[in-house]
Formats: sequence, structure tokens, C-alpha cells
Amino acid sequence: MTRKNIVELGIVLGLFAVVLMLSGPMGKLEDQTLDARYSLRGQLPADSNIVILYFDNDDIASLGGWPLTRNYYALLINVLTEREVAAIGVDILFGEPSLQYPEYDNLLVATTAASKNVVLSSYFRQIGASESTGGNGIHEYSYPRVANEGLKGVSLQLPFAELLKASAGVGHANLLDGSSSKIPLFIQYGQAFPAFGLEILRVYKGIQRDAIAVKDNSISFSSDESLSFRVRNDGTVNLNFTGSIYSFKRYRCIEVLRSFELQKLGVTPSVDLSSLRGKIVLISVIGEGRSQFVASPMDPHFPAIGLHATFLDNALHQRFLKPLAPWVAGTIAFMFALLALLALSVFGESKGGLFIALIILMYGVFSQVVFSQFNVVMPVAQPFLLMVMVTIGIFSYNHLIVSRKIAKLETEKELAEHELHARALKLQMLEKELLHEKAKDGSGRGTEIQEEIKRYKEEIKSLSSKVSDLVKFDSVEPEQKAEQASFEGIVYHTSGKMTEVISLIKKISGSDANVLILGESGTGKELVARAIHNQSARTQKPFVAINCGALTESLLESELFGHERGSFTGAIKDKVGRFEYADGGTVFLDEIAETSEAFQVKLLRVVQEGEFERVGSTTTKKVNTRIIAATNKNVKALIEEKRFREDLYYRLNVFTLQLPPLRERKAEIPTLAEFFVNRENRSLALSSTVMDAFVQYHWPGNVRELESAVTRGVILAKSEKSGLIQLKDIPSEVAAAVKGQIDIEDQIVESLRAKKFSRSSISETAEELGGLNRGTVAEYFRGICFKYFFENVWDKEKAILAISNSSDNEALDKVRKKLEEYLGNIVDGLQKSLPFEDAKKILKPKYKNLPQRYHTMLDEVIRAYLLDQWK
Repeated sequence: MTRKNIVELGIVLGLFAVVLMLSGPMGKLEDQTLDARYSLRGQLPADSNIVILYFDNDDIASLGGWPLTRNYYALLINVLTEREVAAIGVDILFGEPSLQYPEYDNLLVATTAASKNVVLSSYFRQIGASESTGGNGIHEYSYPRVANEGLKGVSLQLPFAELLKASAGVGHANLLDGSSSKIPLFIQYGQAFPAFGLEILRVYKGIQRDAIAVKDNSISFSSDESLSFRVRNDGTVNLNFTGSIYSFKRYRCIEVLRSFELQKLGVTPSVDLSSLRGKIVLISVIGEGRSQFVASPMDPHFPAIGLHATFLDNALHQRFLKPLAPWVAGTIAFMFALLALLALSVFGESKGGLFIALIILMYGVFSQVVFSQFNVVMPVAQPFLLMVMVTIGIFSYNHLIVSRKIAKLETEKELAEHELHARALKLQMLEKELLHEKAKDGSGRGTEIQEEIKRYKEEIKSLSSKVSDLVKFDSVEPEQKAEQASFEGIVYHTSGKMTEVISLIKKISGSDANVLILGESGTGKELVARAIHNQSARTQKPFVAINCGALTESLLESELFGHERGSFTGAIKDKVGRFEYADGGTVFLDEIAETSEAFQVKLLRVVQEGEFERVGSTTTKKVNTRIIAATNKNVKALIEEKRFREDLYYRLNVFTLQLPPLRERKAEIPTLAEFFVNRENRSLALSSTVMDAFVQYHWPGNVRELESAVTRGVILAKSEKSGLIQLKDIPSEVAAAVKGQIDIEDQIVESLRAKKFSRSSISETAEELGGLNRGTVAEYFRGICFKYFFENVWDKEKAILAISNSSDNEALDKVRKKLEEYLGNIVDGLQKSLPFEDAKKILKPKYKNLPQRYHTMLDEVIRAYLLDQWK
């Protein structure tokens, strides 16, 4: 394990520890994600066996105000009893007997006792983890088989004694502070005192209190095993909200009472009371200032009675929420963190980031499906946040590493530039000294100075190459970008030699004529063949490529034509040949010139008639395939040598495509190289020296060799966490093309001299040097002018003579005009009082497109102008 791996693992562990310590805020985030999951799921149909009857503020006002006299509740219970309601829950506390209307209390007690299924509510003044106080006299209403654990209650407020005794049960209506999604099923008050909803469920199912037990965090009803469900350690359950209060069947109490009276009179009521038979009916008050409201995920103004209704719905349908245990949630979060680390390590930052985003999306969908279908609450906020934090942490760490490497490269570049500047100044001094020595007659030091000058020039060239190798190659010029094009994966320049090839492909693709592709190895013959196929009407049919030179004659025949079972040793079953498989499509025969004359005879019949027999068969098969052949050999020479059949050649050579070698497409090399780099890793770039090497190298392996060189450079640069592919990263034979940085400069200046710097000399030189871009040659010449001007100690006439290397006045005038143009373009409007660094910032555009090797020379030209050494 490398130091980097250890640091990255440390980042994961550290961030995981931070997330664990922030369990409080994490819990709130999870609650927010739960609200979102409810919104995505939408409302569920609530159990129709649960009915809510309520008094609202308007009803209370019409019945004489608050508190309502208890005869109304007695009437409701009587109506519901007559309609054979299975269980009645009254969520209103009748704490003290009424001194004003004792007869109504007696009526309420009587109807409650007669009903035998009324559950009353109560509440604790305080609940928490501290010891409970009291508990005497309520043992008959507690659950004896439930352990004395969980929340503790203080000061239980019960209905008055006569009413309590008449009821079928009593339960607490307490809610947990700050949470609407949890209901405490039991509160310890001497014994386990049940929740209001749980007691209604017990009465509804006709279960005895001693038949209810809690074991291993699961509540069980011995007489009804279908009711078993999980409970949390603190005795609570997580409610699964079906929707707002409107998801439940509900009626106003006053409406039910009126319907009862209308039914007695034989009038059709607004509420069909017979529909209440066998139901659970909850009676409560729903009104501002009269009852409690909570914020639920589905309703910000959810009445408290809805919580008890939701509990009953969840219990009857076994759909309480099932959150994962904290250790399971933590494990999932940690696994996500490790997954983020693995993705970034394997795929890199860009692809790894996309992979992480995909994982987050997939897990989000999965967690939503699990929530909606199985009521399981998967952790979302914790793993997502940890994954994002780890991703940012790894990104930051990698950025720090890259920043340090960039800083190191910048330092190396500054040192190299400083050394280059020192050598340049020394060269100037030597040039001046040589001029002084030449002025003396008979001096013997001139030869020694010339040798020293030559040595310094070589050192300057070597240092220029080193500086260029530390500088990112400026992307292709705008005018060159306008010439870039792509066709079926073929990258080319519209002004280059591949344009004719592309044009011919477009013309011949629509026909079924055979095509012969000629070109050196690695020029992209199969890519061109695929382009022809893709542009043809056969594009939906197979494209089958086979390298004829890679197989023996017998294997090639079997591969192309197929064979019958038993036709030779090892032929254990029939095999479909490539021609048969590609029926209706295209067959690409690469290295066709490598086949024997005997095989060419068999191939001729397929090319000519579309007919063949499988090996070992006498049955003739006929196919409709287009044949595209390719070779890197001189076919006509092979015909003369009797090594290739002339008749096959003419059958294949309906159209010929001659692919140019890469050395004749030099202008396209920067475009191709950047295309290959970006395809491998968009965060990497090529150094100026590497691009110079690519342009100068002769590329015997053509585009394939360039692609391999770029791939090698990307791998080595990535392994060193460098953002720059340098000379040391590419193959040595390619790097050797720029050792000393002299080839292309000498070629350009010699070509221009031969053409006497004529108006068309730059364009002609660009074409002569393998199709270089005209702008590239022009920028090289601009740099050459600066170099010679510097080497001749700011003497324009000597620089002009050195550049032209001629006494021809016409050539001298043209060079003079160009030198004056280049120098004037730099210093036009430049104030000599400016410091060099400020002047360089102003003139930054003048450096653009100038080859990196000449940047130091341009620095010296600007410095000398500011020091008034030339005008």
C-alpha cells in the first residue's frame, strides 16, 4: 500500500468519525429526507375500518360553548352502541365529575358501561427517562407481561373514578416532544401503562391484557399472531403516515347525531350509520385552541387524533416504518465511503465522479422503492453526505498533490529560464568580444571565442528544450480549429490530404462497388472501411473484418467460407463462415496481398459471383456482400512478380482509396494528439517539447504509433500524478526527434532561403515540410528573426544578413521588411519607462502561438528595447 493509499484511507476514516459524532444533525437530515420520500410516495388509502368523529369550533359554538355538556358524548356513545360499533375511543379527558350537571355524568357512565367497548384517554403530566412516581390503583389497566422498561411517567391524569370503572379500558394520549412520527406504546407507571391507540386495538380484537407481551423488541398478542410488530428499545413505534387527516373516513359528531334523529323519523340521513357496524370509531375535538396539532410529513397541521388513527392503521396492516439499526446504517455509510474511494482510484476523477453520481442516483431510487413497497427506511443523508465528503476530500488531496507538482514544475521552469537568461547574456558578451577581437589585426583569441559561442548556443538550445518541456502546449490556433473536422471517427483537417479521401468515401458509400484501400500500416484502413459501411445502405447489416495475413491458408478458408462437421480434424460441428454471416453487409479483407495464389482463385469466385462452398461441402451458397480489401503493399509490383492475380486486382479495384501517411499530415498531428489525450484523460496536457517531437518525428507506424505514444504518455503522467505529459513520458525514438531543438528550425530557414523569402515562400515551405500549417511556419520564422536579432547584439543589418545568408538585395529587402514588421508589432505604443514584468504582462498576446523555444528570445528583445539598446 502506497503512502497515497494510506492518506486516502485516513481521509475516509476521519470523515466517517466526524459523521458519527454529528449524529444529532444527521438525524435531522434523515428526517428531512423522509419527508421527501413521503412526497414521492404520495398518499395511501387508509383502513376503512377506522372512522373519526369530531366536534369543531363551529359545532362547539352552536352547542353552547366550551366545555360541552357530557350528555352529547353519552348520546354519541349510545348511537354508536346501537349501531354495533366494535370499539369506541374517546380522546377527551373527563378528569373531574361535573358539579353543575351530575345527571349528565351519570348518563355518560351508564352508556359507557352498557357499551362495554369504550376506551377512554388519559395523560401523564411529564414523561422521560427518570423514575416514575405513583402507579397505585391502575394495575388492572396495565399490561402485566410487559417488562418495566422504557419511558417513565409522572402524575397520571385519569378519568373520574365512576367513568373509569365503567369503561372497557384506558390509555395515555401522550406524544413525544419534537416528534410526530413516534408513539410511546407503554409508559412505566408502576407497571406498563398502554397507549390510547394500543388499548383501542386490544378492545377491538377482544384480547385480554395478560395476553400481550414484549420480547426481543417485538410485541405479540398470544390470541392473534397476525398482530405482532416490532417495537424500539424505548418502547416506541415509528408511524407510517398514509396521508393527511383527509385520508381517513371522518364525520362531524353533530352530523351523526342529526342523522340518528332523521333515521328515527324515517328520513334519509346524510350519514349512513349502518356503515359504522364493526368499525373502530374515534371521538375527539378538532379545533384551534381546543385540541393539539402536530406537523406530519404529509400535513403540517395534523390533528393529534390522526396519530392514534395512523397507529391503528399501521397495526392492522403491519406497515409501521422499519428503520435500520444504527450499526447497520453506519456500515452502509462506511461502505459508500469506501466505494467512493475505490471509484476515484479505479476510474479517476472525472469518470469516478460520474460513477459516484450514478451510485447515488441508483441507491436513491432503491431506497425509495424499499420505502414505498416494504416500509423500510434506508439511511440516505448519512451515506450520501459521507460519499460527497469523501469525494471532495479525495479531490482536494489529489488537487494538493497536483498543485505541488505544478509548483515544482514552475520552480524548475524558473530555474531553467534563469539559467537560460544567464547563458543568453554571456553569449551577448562573447559576441561583443568577438567583434572587438575582429577589429584587432592578428589576434589569436578569435577562434577560441567562436568555439565558446558555439558551445553556448548549444547550451541555449538545450535549455530552451528543457523550458519548453515544462510548459503546456498552447491549444490549436483558432484558424486551425476552424479547419478541424470529424467524420465517422476520422479526425482530419479540411485543408489536408484526408479531405480528398473523405470526399471520395461520401461519393462511393451509396454504391455496392468493391473498394481497395491502399496505405501504410497504421494509417486507419479499417476505420475508413467502417466509415464506408456506416454511410452505406448496408449499415444495419453486419460489418465483418478479418486479417488475411494473420491466418494460414486452410484456417483462412474455413474462417471465410465456413466448414461442415467432420470436414477435417477438429471440425466437430458446422461453422458459418464470415461471408455467410455478413450476407447483406460488408466484409473487410485486411492485408489481402498476403494471401496465396490458390486462395485468390477461390476468393475471385466470391468477389465475381457471390458464390462459394463451405469446406467439406458440395452445396453452393450465394451471398450478397460488399467487399472492401486493404493492403500496405504495392499491388501492381506484386502482379508483375506473379504473386497477386491481376483478375482479382481488377475485381477489387473498382474504387481505390490511397491513405496518406502521417508524415504527410503534419498539420493535423497536434489535433490528433490532443484528440487522443482528451479521449484518455481530459485533465492531462502535452508539453510544448512533446508536441514539437510529435511534429518532427517521421512516424513509420503512422496514426496507430501516435495513438500508442500518447497512451504511453498518459499512463506514465498519471502514475506520477502529473498534469503534463513530458518528453520523458513518450517513447525514446519519438523524443529523439527534438534533441537539441534544431531540426525544424533549420528546415524552415533553409527552405525560406532557397525561395528567397518570396511572398509565397511560407505557404510553399509549409507544404514542403509535410503539410505544416502556414501559421505555424510563420510563427517559427518570427521566432527565428528574434533569435538572430539577439545573437547579433541588436544590430538589425547583421541580423538580416545572418537570416538571409545571401547578398541578394531582393531577399535582403524582404527579410528587412519582415524583421521591422515583427519588431514594430511588439514595441508599438510600449512605454520605455515600464518595468520589464509590467511590459511583459501587456505584451502577453505577442507570446501566443510563438513556439515556446523563442519565448526567452522575445523576453530579451523586450528587455533590450526598455534599456534603449535598440530602436
